[in-house]
Amino acid sequence: MAKRSMKEETPADSTEEVAAHKIEDFAEDLGRLLGNAQTKAEGWLSQRATIVKHLSDIRDTSAKLLADLGHQAEQAVSRVTSRRGRPAGSKNKRAPADATESPKRRVMSPEARKLISEAQKARWASMKAKVKK
Repeated sequence: MAKRSMKEETPADSTEEVAAHKIEDFAEDLGRLLGNAQTKAEGWLSQRATIVKHLSDIRDTSAKLLADLGHQAEQAVSRVTSRRGRPAGSKNKRAPADATESPKRRVMSPEARKLISEAQKARWASMKAKVKK
């Protein structure tokens, strides 16, 4: 048997003490749980801040690269579109002597066509022979 204190406890006192002890235990557990939750939330917020900073750096770098690329592309386009001679839409064009006259088309003789055809067929045959080797 357990030793009893000098003064006798009544059953009502013991239930109140047990209830108070349970409430204290619950409050301690709740405080520990809330402390852990607060620690994790602060950790997540710091991770979020780090991720936001990295994403902002990536965005700024990509914007700079796109701006540089845009300038280079603009220069390349201006080089390609600049043409020699008269500017597009120039009214200083050479008019044909007779507006109804169309330029004459060149006509190739049948012998010349046959020679060119045979030469091209010989080129293709030699290329196919090289591929088969």
